[in-house]
Amino acid sequence: MATFELKMPKLGESVTEGTIGKWLKNAGDTVEKYDLLVEVQTDKVNTEIPSEVSGTLKEIKVKEGETVPVGALLAVFETAGADVAAAQLQAAPAAPARPEPSRAAPLPPAPPPQAMAAPEDIRATPAVRKLAAEHNVDLGGIPGTGLNGRVSRKDVEDAVARMAAGGGRAPAPAAARSAVARPAHASISGDQLVKLTQMRRAIADNMTQAWGAPHAHAVMEIDMTDLAKYREEVRGDFKAREGFDLSPAAFIVKAAVEALRAVPLVNASWSDQGIVLHGAVNIGYAVALGDDGLVVPVIKAADEKSIAGLMRSIRDVVDRAKAKKLTFDDFSGGTFTVNNTGPLGTIVSSPIVPPGQAAICSSEAIVKRLVVLDNDTLAIRQRMNLVIGFDHRVVDGATAARFLQTMRDWLEAVGPGVTVY
Repeated sequence: MATFELKMPKLGESVTEGTIGKWLKNAGDTVEKYDLLVEVQTDKVNTEIPSEVSGTLKEIKVKEGETVPVGALLAVFETAGADVAAAQLQAAPAAPARPEPSRAAPLPPAPPPQAMAAPEDIRATPAVRKLAAEHNVDLGGIPGTGLNGRVSRKDVEDAVARMAAGGGRAPAPAAARSAVARPAHASISGDQLVKLTQMRRAIADNMTQAWGAPHAHAVMEIDMTDLAKYREEVRGDFKAREGFDLSPAAFIVKAAVEALRAVPLVNASWSDQGIVLHGAVNIGYAVALGDDGLVVPVIKAADEKSIAGLMRSIRDVVDRAKAKKLTFDDFSGGTFTVNNTGPLGTIVSSPIVPPGQAAICSSEAIVKRLVVLDNDTLAIRQRMNLVIGFDHRVVDGATAARFLQTMRDWLEAVGPGVTVY
């Protein structure tokens, strides 16, 4: 018999750690190759890790609920030597780009404590580097606890907390004091601490990062009456053909695509080198998961899809999000986001622009209102507020208004002349 070690795999380019959600096998269980072993939660998706070997699960090293870095030992198996060799060979391409020193070679001496690593030698993600810069933290002076010495977000947050307590070079900004070093409030009878999930922590990190951009918002009211009538005319045939309903969301996403074509500056992102205009039109579609949070999977090449194609894509990402079946590729490449809060009953909101994008739009509830028409007559019309949140470094108010006008004009013109397929 031989021993095989199951380690936390690298589940995405920017993923450095994962949380054990649930073990699907117990110590002592016999496991066949490809049997599902454990549920792992990351800041983007939940996934199940299969066994790479057949054998016996001898020991579980990480308990449910614990968060460990990529490469951490999760479990130990007893199995046939051939299976171990095959599994190690199969896993070889996923090994870190920087190989570990051979066991036969002596390890190089550790640098003296006062020696600081050059910036290019410090292992840290761009987000961690940005966080460190915001709080005047020298990454070279932080011992990284991540895989291969990588400096993690938590390492920086701990350093900020130490500085706030008086042990660092500079006081932490107010945001850090509130998020990292804020003293616990006085306990009140009945209080309950809810442990942060990976998703909730990721939402907090992403929104804190996103809010660093100068935000502005604009609202425009849209008359959805003709669109609603047309949708009623075609939704029966659509449902018979597709097996699900034709939602107003498909028309709203289509309108966003048309507006991005007409106002390409909104389909962009900020960089220190300049404004990046994106050639692709990839729409992030926000999906609420109740109190668990929300995810924003991306509909790739949305400008190449019909209304029916967009509805299929929306239905697909919503269903897979709720079933926790999204993959890492589903979250990559977004250039603009649509947040459809209308079904929740909101009439106006202030959406936050996701990191790496210039704008986000939010479609609110469609409600009947008494309005005055151009001929001064009163009528009951179905109206909807459309909100755009934008990074003011990239988009100005006039550009944001022109984008909303383009969406409004397209939505109000929907009728028999607009093809679903």
